[in-house]
Amino acid sequence: MPSHESGQLTSHYPPQRAGGTPGHLFVLNGRLEALGADAVVISTDSRFNVGDHWRPAAGLGVRDDWATIRPDGWQRGSALPASRQPRPDRKVWFLDAIGATPDEVGRAAARAIEQIARTGTERLRATAHAAGRDLPLVAIPVLGTAGGGHDLERGLVIDSLLAHLTAAAGEHGVDVALVASSRSDYSALQHRRRAAGRRALPTKELDDQARDLGDRAARGDLALFFGAGVSIAAGLPSWGALLEKLVEAMGLDITPQDLQGLGSLEQAELLQVTLAKRSGRHDEAARRDSQEQLGRQVASILARDDLRPSLAHCLLAGMRIPEAVTTNYDHLYEEAVAASSGLPADQHDRAISTLPWDPTDASHPWVLKMHGDVDRPATIVLSRSSFVRYDTRWKPVGSLVQSLMMTKHLLVVGASMTDDNLLRFAYEVAGLREELVAAGAPGGPGSEIGTVVHLADDVAFSRLWEGRFDVVVASPPLPDHGAPAHATTSRGEKEAEAARRRRAARGLTVFLDTVAMHSERDAPHLLDDRYLPADPDEAGLVRRLREDAHAVRQRADVGGDRSAGWRELAEALERFGTHP
Repeated sequence: MPSHESGQLTSHYPPQRAGGTPGHLFVLNGRLEALGADAVVISTDSRFNVGDHWRPAAGLGVRDDWATIRPDGWQRGSALPASRQPRPDRKVWFLDAIGATPDEVGRAAARAIEQIARTGTERLRATAHAAGRDLPLVAIPVLGTAGGGHDLERGLVIDSLLAHLTAAAGEHGVDVALVASSRSDYSALQHRRRAAGRRALPTKELDDQARDLGDRAARGDLALFFGAGVSIAAGLPSWGALLEKLVEAMGLDITPQDLQGLGSLEQAELLQVTLAKRSGRHDEAARRDSQEQLGRQVASILARDDLRPSLAHCLLAGMRIPEAVTTNYDHLYEEAVAASSGLPADQHDRAISTLPWDPTDASHPWVLKMHGDVDRPATIVLSRSSFVRYDTRWKPVGSLVQSLMMTKHLLVVGASMTDDNLLRFAYEVAGLREELVAAGAPGGPGSEIGTVVHLADDVAFSRLWEGRFDVVVASPPLPDHGAPAHATTSRGEKEAEAARRRRAARGLTVFLDTVAMHSERDAPHLLDDRYLPADPDEAGLVRRLREDAHAVRQRADVGGDRSAGWRELAEALERFGTHP
C-alpha cells in the first residue's frame, strides 16, 4: 500500500501490474446508479444493515427485502457478491466498510477491489470487453462517512481512499470509479489529487493539454460538443448497428450489400425511400411520414431502461460546463448532469435545460440537441433529405452553435468531425476568422476554434484542421497487449482492431479525468471543519476563519441597509464551507 504521510498522498505511481495494464482511479460527482460499470460496491456493516438509498444502485425494488440478496457467509470484514444478482448488466458487491480509523476505511475499500479482481476474473473482463471497456470498471462510493462513523473526519477518509484505491487499481488491473454524491466531497477529492502532483497521462504534453482545458473550464471559457462516441460506450449502437436494427425492426427489404458503398446519410435515405415506396404514395406527405416513422423507431431502439451514462458522460458532467451541444438523440448526458447536481430525484428535470425546447435558466446548464431528441421522434435528423432541409428548419440552432465557436473554446469529444452540419458551421466560422485576421484582427496560435480529442493519431486529420482546431490524441500508439497471434485472419484482425479501440477509448477517459481534476476550482470543503487539513498551521487558520465567519453572519443578520455588504461577505464565506 502507498505511504500516507501527514494525511497527504505521495506522488509516486501505483505499482505496475505484471503482464498487463495498471488500472486507474477515476473521481466522479454523481450517484452509483447513474454510471455504467461492471461491478458496484455497496457499503454496509457486519450485521448487514443497508441504507435504502442504495436500492437504485443495487437494482432492488422498494418492496424487496435486502435479505434476499444478502451474501452467503456474511460476517465482520466481509467483501462478497450478492447471493442473487438483481440485474444482469453488472455485479453487485457488498462491503463491511466500518473501520476504527479513516485509514482502515481505505484499506477496506482496497480489499473489496482485490476481491472483485480475483473473483471471476475472466468473466469480469469479458463483460468489460463486451461493453467496449479495456479494463473492468468498478464503482465505489465515498465510504466511512455518515453511517460509517467518520463524518467529522471526511478529509482523512478521503486521503485514505485516494491512497489505497489508487494503489489497488494499479496492482489489480481494474479501473475504479470513486463516486462522490456531495459536491464538497468531490471538491476535496479533486483538490487533493491535484496537490499530490501525480501524473496519470503518459506524456507531459498530454498532461499540459489536459491542464489547459481544465483551466479554460474553470474560468468559464469552455463549451462542449460531444458525439456518438460518448454514448456508444454506454451500450448504444453505432451508426451501422442502428441501421441494421432499423431494417430488422421495420421489416425492410434491404440487405447489408445494398448499403455498401453508400455514405452514412445515403444509407439512412435508402431506408426512408424504401419506407415511402412501401406506402404506395409518392408525394411530400409520404416522405414526411417515412421520416417520422424512422424517428419513432430510432427512439424505441434507444429508449432502453438498462442504459446508464458512460464514464465519459459522468466525467464531462462533473466539469459543470454551462453550454453543451450534441448530435446524440439520447438523454444519458442529461442523466449524468442531474446525478451530479445534488438535486433530489423528483427535481432532476430542473438540473439541465434541453434546447431548443426548454427555456434557459442562468443557474443551470443547457444542452442543445442538434439532431433531435428521443422524446420528440419527429425532430430526429437521420437521412440525407433531412440534412438538406436542416438549415431551413433549424437555422437558429446552427446560429447558436456558431456563436459558441466564436465566443468560447469548443471541446469536441466522441465526434469524428464528419457531420455535414458541424463541418459547415466550423468552416464558416474559420473562414470568417481568417478574413478578419487578414484584415488586421488579432489571430494566430492560440486562437483556434477549439480542441478535438481524437482517438487515433491521424496526421492527415491534424493537418486538415491545423490553425482551426487543436487536435489532441488522448492515447498515443500502444503495443498490442493481448492481440491474437493469428491476427492475419479476418476474425483475428477484428479482435485486434476491437482491442485497439478499447485502449483508445480508455485513453480518452483518463484524459477527461485529468481535465476534470484541473477544472474543479470551487472549494466548498475548504473552510468546512470536517475536511481539516493535516498541516496544523492550515488547520488553525481554518478554525480562526470559521470563528470570523460566525461573527460576520451575526452582523449580516441584524438587517437593514448597512448589513447588505456583510450579508454578501457571509454568503461568500459560506460557499467555502463555513456554514454551521
